[in-house]
Amino acid sequence: MQYPQFIAIDGSSWEEHAHPVAIAWSMADGQIKTTLIQPDDDWDDWDIALQDLHGITPDTLYQRGETLWSVIRELEGDLEQPYLYADDTERVTFMLEKIYEACNRDLSIEIGDAREIVQRGVPVSDDSLHMPCDDRVYRMLKRWASEHGRSDD
Repeated sequence: MQYPQFIAIDGSSWEEHAHPVAIAWSMADGQIKTTLIQPDDDWDDWDIALQDLHGITPDTLYQRGETLWSVIRELEGDLEQPYLYADDTERVTFMLEKIYEACNRDLSIEIGDAREIVQRGVPVSDDSLHMPCDDRVYRMLKRWASEHGRSDD
């Protein structure tokens, strides 16, 4: 059995000029990948409160983050189809567009609402959106799996 694929992205802030700092997605076999994202040269938005929350600093992103091209290549390589589910479709789409635009590419992935395929719904609350992106993907995947008789980790 294949799993649907989920995605979540952490941002530098909640502001209009926010940029992605970390991304996580699940693969069709249920595994989850996550990586830090090295900022583009003109991405300078930063909210210290979110830094305290997720523990990621700008220096960490420059030292350990993957390049935008690497993120796109790996994400696209892992997709069974160009459709992913998110707990916050608007924000994920916005962040993905930032990544693709920085690489002068059009976004080639569609983002759907995880509540489309999870009957009990995926709670989108301030608390859940402040969880790290890999935890949010795990939560969506686990909820879907429990509803479809899959409980293996």
